[in-house]
Amino acid sequence: MEHTLIRNAVEHPVPGKHEEDNSMKVEVAFDGVHSPFRYRHKKRSKVWEEYKPIFLNGKVQYAECLYCHNRLSCKDSNGTSHLWRHQKICPGKEEVAQRREKDSYFSCVLVNENNPVPPNDPVNAIIKETLGDINSATPSRFTSKVWKEFTPIYVEGKLQAADCIHCHKRLSANKFGGRSHLSRHLITCSGRRGRGQIHQKGLFYPSSMPNLKSRMQDELSPALTNGKVQIAEYSSKLLRTSISGDSTPKPIQVVPAQHPLPTPDCTNLEKQRTSFMATSASQETSCTELARMIILHGYPLSIVEHEEIRRFVKNLDPVGNAVSRTCMEEHCLTLFQKEKANLKGKMANSSQRISLSASIWTPDGSEPTVNYLCLTAHYIDEDWKVHRIIIKFGMFWSAPTDVERMIHSMEACVPQSECGSYHVIWDAIRDWNLDQKLLSLTSVGDVKNNTDTSLLKAMLKEKKCLPIGGKLYNVSCVDYVLNSIVFKVQSDMLRLVGDIVMDFLVSLTQELLLQVITQMGLKCPQEDAKWWHRLYFRLEVLLHFKKSSPCDEGVSPEDMKIAESVCKILRTFYRAIEAISGPSSPTANIYFNEMWKVRTVLQEEALNDNREIATMVMVMQEAFNEYWQNSYLWLAIPVVLDPRFKFSFIEFRLKRAFGTDSASYLSVIRETVRELFNEYCNSLNQVNAIVSNSLSLVADDSDSLEDWDQHLHEQASNQLSSELDDYLEDGLVPRKDDFDILNWWMNHTKKYPTLATIARDILAMPASAVPFEAAFSSSGPVIPKHHSTLSIRTIEALVCTRDWMR
Repeated sequence: MEHTLIRNAVEHPVPGKHEEDNSMKVEVAFDGVHSPFRYRHKKRSKVWEEYKPIFLNGKVQYAECLYCHNRLSCKDSNGTSHLWRHQKICPGKEEVAQRREKDSYFSCVLVNENNPVPPNDPVNAIIKETLGDINSATPSRFTSKVWKEFTPIYVEGKLQAADCIHCHKRLSANKFGGRSHLSRHLITCSGRRGRGQIHQKGLFYPSSMPNLKSRMQDELSPALTNGKVQIAEYSSKLLRTSISGDSTPKPIQVVPAQHPLPTPDCTNLEKQRTSFMATSASQETSCTELARMIILHGYPLSIVEHEEIRRFVKNLDPVGNAVSRTCMEEHCLTLFQKEKANLKGKMANSSQRISLSASIWTPDGSEPTVNYLCLTAHYIDEDWKVHRIIIKFGMFWSAPTDVERMIHSMEACVPQSECGSYHVIWDAIRDWNLDQKLLSLTSVGDVKNNTDTSLLKAMLKEKKCLPIGGKLYNVSCVDYVLNSIVFKVQSDMLRLVGDIVMDFLVSLTQELLLQVITQMGLKCPQEDAKWWHRLYFRLEVLLHFKKSSPCDEGVSPEDMKIAESVCKILRTFYRAIEAISGPSSPTANIYFNEMWKVRTVLQEEALNDNREIATMVMVMQEAFNEYWQNSYLWLAIPVVLDPRFKFSFIEFRLKRAFGTDSASYLSVIRETVRELFNEYCNSLNQVNAIVSNSLSLVADDSDSLEDWDQHLHEQASNQLSSELDDYLEDGLVPRKDDFDILNWWMNHTKKYPTLATIARDILAMPASAVPFEAAFSSSGPVIPKHHSTLSIRTIEALVCTRDWMR
């Protein structure tokens, strides 16, 4: 009967005739009811008066019952007999008919056929946003009955959440989460229990409630006619009741052709979009923080796929999507690139030179088949603060590939052209724009003695990237040198004191041993400590026990003298490495004194009465002297820049050690300091010359004061050249334990501008390339085993970002 009312109210156009009154040319849409004349290929069947055709891509794909809102398949090859059969058993047909007799108003929107919706219309804007969701929605997804009481929420065409129609609480509803949690929510939903009391006759019955498929189509998608957007329907608004429980459908509003389409209420849709934008931003922040935690603590990336972690995260954020290992890897790489860009910007804005250190890292395992090169930058910023950051982590050496390594280690696929010290260091120099900012390279023996490293130095010298001809480039790592010296006499040292230490430790009870260790205040060696570090610690325990209990006769006096001599040597080595590779990033002015202590102890013990001790120390002296010949220059220059010592301290030390032979050492040091100073002065003069030339181009060619400007320039050059002499002739600063050399140079920058620039570059030079925590480790710096199977790109991101976050 309702269709009769529609036919009486709206005049259908007759094919072949033109209507004079364009204002009455309309298309009708009521809750899915479409006039049959619009679908000519279906016009012979009157069953379409009971169904709403659903179009996808311009073709009828489904028929939705107007009474129970069930959706039936209806393609061209299916026919309509199944539609007739459904009408005979439709449970909602009678109830809908009774409801519509109460109210003769129908919710329909009339749109002029010849004047489509303008582009700036709010309805058109909604259509554009939700059109992609129509094609992505498949009716088979919502077979669960639980969807009758939830509203699906889409983000970028994918189902992400579900809103309870009773309490409006939002729950996660992606494809990984299942639907059981939605059923559990309905059991405890407070809004559902409250509404259950008003489900009486005349109000909403389950059979009369539109199912999810209809609501989804009405809420999120426009009606399509011949593949084009014509009418947008929002019939589900009839389902929304007021707080008082009034469920009476609102009257329809018929819009004549000459009036614009009424603006729909988009408040709820906008709230949903704003909520999802906030949810997406919150989830992005959570993923970033999770990536920071994984990087900082060295957790495996697969931790995000552990069931316990997923359950924990789901309890915190029910709407958030589960993060995969691959997704977390991308978050780590994104965080790495972001932090790297910030650091590169800071280094690009500074004018100081950069010193590099190169160390070898290995995967945590019994026999590593891959070695990595870790490149660290050392510099002092404008505020005179020391910085030490890892800027590159690449392949140094890899064993020949085999099938097993190709399965378990992605580094097997790294080409040889990307391996080796030359490629890793040069790539970092180009990436960080350091070609005109390099000062020195401190490296371990494997890198320093590598042929590629020598080729890189020759290339940098040819490009004039290194000051004073690269004399400060390719410096030996101090802790590597000291470790190699001790290893030369490993067998002799263990033979002399190994049995003494073991016999002593066996004689002590565990309680007494713990008491002695507590009284010593010395750090215990790590489990993977070097053999000589463990031996030194045991010798200290022996000497401490004998000092506190001299009456004990467990060790003979001769053995005690041998133990004291060996412990004295190892103590000097240990303290030198501890001071030079400390976590506080010491300045270069302390290196000379620490290495001088090592030289002095070796010289004293070489005169030991014990023949075996003297012979062993002579072997160590020979190795140390070789290091001294190659390193005394760069060790002495920072001392000259220490206002407490200057050049007089170096002269005092060398004359007492070498006598008349010290003249050659002192001459080289003086000439190098002068050469370095002149080169820095020339670089400043070049800058001043560029400025003066630019000013002269602006000035008149007939400037009568040009000779006066030249005189001032020469006078400034003479003042710069005398700056070094003034500094060396000034009195020494008194020695104090709390003396801060960086603070002193910052306060004297105006008095010694060129020397202050040199001091800021020289004092940042490292003597150790190995991190402090790995300086005494037998395996050296390692990466976790669960990271060693990642790609080199991901390993670099994890290692570098962890260093920057500390």
